[in-house]
Amino acid sequence: MKKKYIFIMLVVWMGIIYMFSSQTYEEQSLSYILANFRGTPVEQLLQRVHFYYAGSEISIYAIGVEGVLEFFIRKAAHFGIFFVLGFLTYAFFRNKWNGSLMTFAVSFMFVVLYACLDEFHQKLTGGRTPLLQDVILDSVGGLCGIVALVLYFLYKRKM
Repeated sequence: MKKKYIFIMLVVWMGIIYMFSSQTYEEQSLSYILANFRGTPVEQLLQRVHFYYAGSEISIYAIGVEGVLEFFIRKAAHFGIFFVLGFLTYAFFRNKWNGSLMTFAVSFMFVVLYACLDEFHQKLTGGRTPLLQDVILDSVGGLCGIVALVLYFLYKRKM
């Protein structure tokens, strides 16, 4: 029974990821809300932020306060949704292989594959750019979700 619920949660979560990647950039944009941070201490804090991601400059001078905030929110969302995917994937496959190295490897490969498919799906969606950097970020998020659950089970076993 527990396996069935984990499987259902995994499929639902994959559907949520698919739904998000089906939306255009404009449908997901938070710029109009985040523009309220112009001229606030947040803007002063972000003045020191300056780096390149996938060849694009990330700074308030290049994309504004709202652009920098939206960048971090989007990347945190990438990490977070794939953290949950990794967690659920490991929970599902753990029932099959009882927490072996195979469970870890298959779970991680599944997350990486889904991250690749997610970026490919974004390519098919208008106004979205698939990025290798996002596949890496998604994969790291998934890996952290897997590791979190592995550590939980190791801790639980020692108790």
